[in-house]
Amino acid sequence: MKYLIFYTITFFIFFKWGVVYTQTWPIIYGDNIVAFNRCMIEDYDHGILLSGNTGNSQVQAKMAWLLKIDVNGNILWEKSYGGVDYYSYFNIVRKVSNEGCLLAGSTSKYDNENKFDPLFMKIDPCGEIEWCTTIHDETISWNNYGTGIIELADGSSVGMVKYYGNKDQGFRISLVKLDPNGEPVWVQHLAQEDSTVFNEEGYDLILTSDSNYLVAGHRNTPRPYFIKCDSMGKEEWALTWNQADIAWGSVAEVIEKDSGIFYAIGGGVSPGYTVNPLLFKLDKYGNGLYHKVILGDTIKGGDGGSLEILNDSTLVVGYNWGTDPNPNEGFSGVATTDTLGNIINRRFLAEDTRPPSSIIKTFDGKIVVVGHYYLDGNWDVYLWKMNSLLEDDSIYTQTMVYDSLCPEGIVSDTIDLNCGLYVDIGEIPTREEYENPLKVYPNPATGHVHISTKVGGQEKVVEIFNPFGRQVSSNIIPATGELDLDVSAWPQGLYLFSLVDHNRLVGSVKVVVQ
Repeated sequence: MKYLIFYTITFFIFFKWGVVYTQTWPIIYGDNIVAFNRCMIEDYDHGILLSGNTGNSQVQAKMAWLLKIDVNGNILWEKSYGGVDYYSYFNIVRKVSNEGCLLAGSTSKYDNENKFDPLFMKIDPCGEIEWCTTIHDETISWNNYGTGIIELADGSSVGMVKYYGNKDQGFRISLVKLDPNGEPVWVQHLAQEDSTVFNEEGYDLILTSDSNYLVAGHRNTPRPYFIKCDSMGKEEWALTWNQADIAWGSVAEVIEKDSGIFYAIGGGVSPGYTVNPLLFKLDKYGNGLYHKVILGDTIKGGDGGSLEILNDSTLVVGYNWGTDPNPNEGFSGVATTDTLGNIINRRFLAEDTRPPSSIIKTFDGKIVVVGHYYLDGNWDVYLWKMNSLLEDDSIYTQTMVYDSLCPEGIVSDTIDLNCGLYVDIGEIPTREEYENPLKVYPNPATGHVHISTKVGGQEKVVEIFNPFGRQVSSNIIPATGELDLDVSAWPQGLYLFSLVDHNRLVGSVKVVVQ
């Protein structure tokens, strides 16, 4: 009898372990709802965070969505951000130094259901909102989007905006600096120095190793387009990929592999080929080093969508391709390549015309690939975990601790977006206005001067000093930030106008009175 008990227990253990050890990829999320994925990162505890949006068969993509899974793809928790009477979604999720996350996306909460405003948000490690900012404009009738966000060393961040207020045709890529509490500090509109650039789009934003910013996307034609900015958002260079063998194209994602060396994935047309996945390489000085048509002339259409570094000599690229010119027929796949874009291994993912949306390398060198596909009459998120040969990864059996920074646990729930609302998008000062937030004109002046500032608050004062350093006037600036001052009785000479906010000097202008 004791042997029967022993064998029964042993069978149960092996049977149970067999179930645990077995994993079938892909894992599908949102099988009973509409689900889209747009970005993925590895969390501090080696769990994985997926960002996107969810809805149902009647209301597609209603809520911004954050899903956390363990190393085997099992759901740990999920949170929806938004409400039933408006739409929200996340484009990007990025890790930050305090183990929380930054997210960028859009919401229609402060407009009608068909108009989106850029959304930037920070959450703590437990998924709770620390701050949330929506850039809003009552006067526009089209959509604006948050398409990127990066953390800076001082806890502030920079977000990327697609379109900007009523300047839709002029300001199509903008960077917004946010302080550690999510308050907008300045905005810098890119691609303004070259009048030949129009219809530009920014699809990816990264922080470079020299603490600057690199934007990747496309410009008119379209052509692959990159912009490098310094830490204040000022353009250092812009690169249009004008090589003769690229008729047109676009960039979806860019990464920095070595210090000052960048790789990017996208799509384009080369002579003799249809649209094809492309790998680009460039340096920190704006030199296009080379590009590679990844699948050569073996296909009749395709694009590149995601990119990751596997090791010093290997990249992982996500793409789609087709064998028929019909744009509704195609396949999604992933491949490892060398740094010249030559394929090492290649794997089919799904019979769908979309490339995978995100690829990451995990802490132990495994490859995780995710995308959303319409395969069974519903939009679902599909996730694969692979080894370096692109074979299905085996299951993890060791005990792993997740969400250790949340001792009370994390509840899957829905959180309303209570964001800071900027009724007039013009309230955010430009970078130039931020660097010198005080304007005084006309200059030289004769009778009156007009003083204006973008600095908010109720304690703004303009103190004015004569050429001998004596204070001749002190004036409180009203909440409007505008003040007219009569200087007709002042002696001629050079005066210093100083803007003081809460007893702190924040800007000054020299004005000549004639």
